[in-house]
Amino acid sequence: MVVKTATYSGMNLKGEIRESISLDEDDLSDVEDEVFIRDGKNGFKLAEELNVKRPLMAPRRRSGKHESGSRLKPRPSCRAWCKPCCYVFLSLSVLIGLIILVVVLVSIYPLPLDRLKDWIVSKANKPRNRDDRLPCSSLKITEIWAINLPNLTTDSPVRAIDVDNDGVEDVVFGFGTGENDHVMPDDVFCPIFMGMPPPCNGGIIALNGRNGDTIWKRWLNDTIFGVHCTADVNLDGTNDCLIVGVDGTIAVIDSRTGEDVWMLNMGKMNVFVANFIDDRNGDNISDVITSHSYLEDKTSGHIILLSGKSGREIKRVQTPNRSKTFFMPQLLKQNESSLMVLFGTGTPNSPGNLSVVPINDLESLENKSITLYEDKFKGVLTQPALADITGDGVPDIVASMYNSTVVAIDGKSWNTIWSYTFTNGVTDMSPTPAFFNLDEVPDFLVVYQKYDSIFHYNYTEVSLRLTQFSPRTDKDNARGWSGFLSIPCCNNLYLSEIP
Repeated sequence: MVVKTATYSGMNLKGEIRESISLDEDDLSDVEDEVFIRDGKNGFKLAEELNVKRPLMAPRRRSGKHESGSRLKPRPSCRAWCKPCCYVFLSLSVLIGLIILVVVLVSIYPLPLDRLKDWIVSKANKPRNRDDRLPCSSLKITEIWAINLPNLTTDSPVRAIDVDNDGVEDVVFGFGTGENDHVMPDDVFCPIFMGMPPPCNGGIIALNGRNGDTIWKRWLNDTIFGVHCTADVNLDGTNDCLIVGVDGTIAVIDSRTGEDVWMLNMGKMNVFVANFIDDRNGDNISDVITSHSYLEDKTSGHIILLSGKSGREIKRVQTPNRSKTFFMPQLLKQNESSLMVLFGTGTPNSPGNLSVVPINDLESLENKSITLYEDKFKGVLTQPALADITGDGVPDIVASMYNSTVVAIDGKSWNTIWSYTFTNGVTDMSPTPAFFNLDEVPDFLVVYQKYDSIFHYNYTEVSLRLTQFSPRTDKDNARGWSGFLSIPCCNNLYLSEIP
């Protein structure tokens, strides 16, 4: 221990300040520095105030260990920052690489979500013994032939039938030339615009399936919109075609020659929608069932049976409530002894029903018919699809109503299985049944037309209804997707091959 006494010359001894401090050797510099830092407020005066010159040596900093933390630390080098940055960059590179790898693998080997679902569900359910048919992941289309049919329009279905007996199916469809008969007479329009004498308002044509050449063309005084080639009426070994026109024409055409077997023309005010059915008059030739409405009469609906051999009327019955009908009658076979006729009534602006009646009770249509679906505002216009979705061996009824509703009805009990409603849509197209996923229940493609009242344009909405059915529960909220499809209008006909 050292005792140090500081005395300054020129000072009054009465005001002498003495300080006796017990210090270690490490704190000597602190005491010496106090001479230069204490002021008179604490009882001390600076040397300048006492006429004493300040020492030339500046106060030394304290070198005690307790101030080491207050010193400035050196900045870390760049190398210290590079290491974590490299780790982050490497992790991001690996993550991006994995994402790119997954995208490439999915694009090369697409896997439907239904497959993933089947894998998950198959762990809990017993495996089913069935032949799984995987969908095509890519299609290659090869054009076989293409032809142009100038000045012709068509709203007719295209039917495939071998009309020239060469072993290759040919193409048969109906056509029209527009609503020109309302603009100018046929004897003026046909020579000038079609280069031929009347009739030239429409007809039916057969094209060679090998090269697209015209086999025959039958001109008529009507636009043909309905074609069915499912019965051999003249017994020549080839199915003939039942055709229906917009101006009341109904006829059977020999598919080999294009000549008519018989033809009825009831005039523009009569609307027919017809199809072949099995023989009903005992001549062993398929007959024709048709719906009929008279446009000028609000209550004029009929179901008519015609002889397939001659076109003679066999039976005519009034629809329930005398409602108009533009629905093509269908036959639904419940069993070997029960054959039902399915028909619809109503117009786009009047109420209608979807009903069924045994074919043997057709004469008592109003009393024997069973109503399956009723709409109090719009009619039932389009044929439903008949497909077994319940697994009981009886075709069920899946109908797309004009009022934006798709409904499935059990073909055995007539109970509603499920229904689905679109928003503000109309349709004149039947549902298309197919297997779109990997189960054994038919699915349905539905097309609805919509009109946008804000932007004033029409568009078509295509929806895929994936149906699921269990004997205990009805899966009304089945999965589905919807999209938009733009269908261009043209007068070219193409035949393509998909290998």
